[in-house]
Amino acid sequence: MAAQIKFQPRIEIIRQDDWLNLALLLVNQSSFTVWIENATITLADLDVQNQFATPRGCFRHQVLQYIGPKETLTVSVAHAVYDAAGRPQGPYSCLLFTNIQYSVFNEWCEASATTCRIAMAAMNVIDLQSARWYDKKVKKQQLLTQR
Repeated sequence: MAAQIKFQPRIEIIRQDDWLNLALLLVNQSSFTVWIENATITLADLDVQNQFATPRGCFRHQVLQYIGPKETLTVSVAHAVYDAAGRPQGPYSCLLFTNIQYSVFNEWCEASATTCRIAMAAMNVIDLQSARWYDKKVKKQQLLTQR
């Protein structure tokens, strides 16, 4: 039954008042309610100088919320990315991997957003670009490993 679920997480820049915010959009395009357990976001290829703290590189955000049919839940992740990067005092960039654990009809599933490259200064988003090339590279590597 989970195969009939059209659930798509994605990272986007959204405008809130005069502020650009990095957000995780959890889009439920199906006709069924989905329970979102958590979102795990991992930073890779971190290019940063002058961190305030040691970069963690990964964080887990508990969502614990239902998303109804044809609804979207928006979760701000700018502060969490800033903390995971070690609270840089200047600009920084990294690859962002996002994995969502959700449940539908008592079956646990996972969904991943397209990998993206972000550039930020503190919690301010400077740039967001798709890094689909990285996803293709990983899938190709997995196919070679399975042989």
